[in-house]
Order: sequence, then structure tokens, then C-alpha cells
Amino acid sequence: MLKAVIIDDEANSREALAGKLDLFCPELELLGQGGSVEEGLKLLENPEVDLLFLDIDLAGESGFDLLKSLSEERKEALAIIFITAHDEFAIQAIKFSALDYLLKPVDPEELVKAVRRLESEKGIPKKVASLNVLVENIRQASDSPKKIVVPTSDGMHVIRLSDIIRLESSSNYTTFYLNNEKNLLASKTLKEFDMMLEGYSFLRIHKSHLVNVNFLKKYVQTDGGYLVLEDGSRIPVANRKKEQLMSLLKSL
Repeated sequence: MLKAVIIDDEANSREALAGKLDLFCPELELLGQGGSVEEGLKLLENPEVDLLFLDIDLAGESGFDLLKSLSEERKEALAIIFITAHDEFAIQAIKFSALDYLLKPVDPEELVKAVRRLESEKGIPKKVASLNVLVENIRQASDSPKKIVVPTSDGMHVIRLSDIIRLESSSNYTTFYLNNEKNLLASKTLKEFDMMLEGYSFLRIHKSHLVNVNFLKKYVQTDGGYLVLEDGSRIPVANRKKEQLMSLLKSL
């Protein structure tokens, strides 16, 4: 049985979430609630707590401040579901870290899905790398996260965006082609990564290909049109993407 605590500076939000957990997730035991970083750290001293529902905004503090105060050992033993309003930067940073979040007001169906995912992961090593990447991206105080966590069959890989040359669809998986590193087969679809990387120098030029424009070498108009990247790979360009590509090339 998962044993959880809720850290949220709004008492009404805490009580609403506690009620939904009681109603829709009866297999989960709620051990306590808090409204600040200090109260959260005190609650997390209890080694029985293995799930934290963490609000990002904590009345002048941040849920990320709480994470930075946790030891590596405590992070290893803790699963986290973030609770947030529409903070686009925070949400993007959480997505880049392959972690779970729920939007306020919390939807019961999404809550149940998030808890079920955690239950299915029991016994799997916790996402310490994901938490560290999240804290690092947030600490940079930029709207451009520098690293992404990529889930594969053998674990979670931390990758710099600047090292990604291109991504290629492999059915329900995605192959990452990296600069000076071996390739990775990620357990997410190309569509998911396309949505995540939109606005971060990546361009979907074909239904099966997403490229980092920083590695573009040239565009060849013959043979239907294709890109040559710095690693020598040739990537076809879909007809509907050619106008967008030409606009991009002119702006470089």
C-alpha cells in the first residue's frame, strides 16, 4: 500500500485532494498534510512515506526548494506527483524530467491514472536522475531546459538537448541519434517527443523524423528533397514541410 503526504499551501486544495484520494484511491493511505517547505520536510522524516503530492507554489516558496533539501537516499525512496496550476515553464520542466503532474483542480480520473502508474512501478528503481534534472533545469531560471530524461528499457537516461542530432520513429518507440554517443531506443512515441520539444530548435520534417536544426548541413532539392545533417545522415522532407523548412533556412 502506498503511503502519502500532501504539501500544498492552500488548505482547501489539500482537503479537496485528500477527499478524492479517500473516494477514488482507497488503497492509498494518507499520513499527513502540510502547507510549507518546512512542514513538508518534517513530514518526510517519516520513512514510511513513499509518495509525495507536491504543490509547486508554496506561498513565497517553491516545491522545488523542498526537493533541493532532500538527500539522494530520500529521493531514491520517494515517488512524487506534482500538483500545479497552469505554470507553463514548470510543467515543461516536469515533462522534460519524465515525472508526473496533475493540474488544479485535480481531475479524479487523472488522479487515479497517476496513482496506478506508481503502483505498477513499485520495485522499479526510483527516478532520482529525473528529480536531479528537474532541479537543475529549474535552477537555471530559464525558459529553455538544457537536459531531458529519456526512459528506455534499461533505465532513465539524462541527455543534453545540444547532444541530440535527430529522433526517428520506431513504431511505438523512438530512436535517439546522439552526438558522439551510442543511440538510444526510448519507450515513448515520436509524437510525444515532438510535442515536448516544440520551440526548442527541433523541427518535425517528416512523419518519422524530428531533427535538431543546429545540426543541419544542407538541403538537397533533388530526389524528392532531403536534409543532410552533420553526422552524414540523409533525412527525407515531407512536401507539406518544405515551405516551413525554407523559411527556417532563410532565418539561419
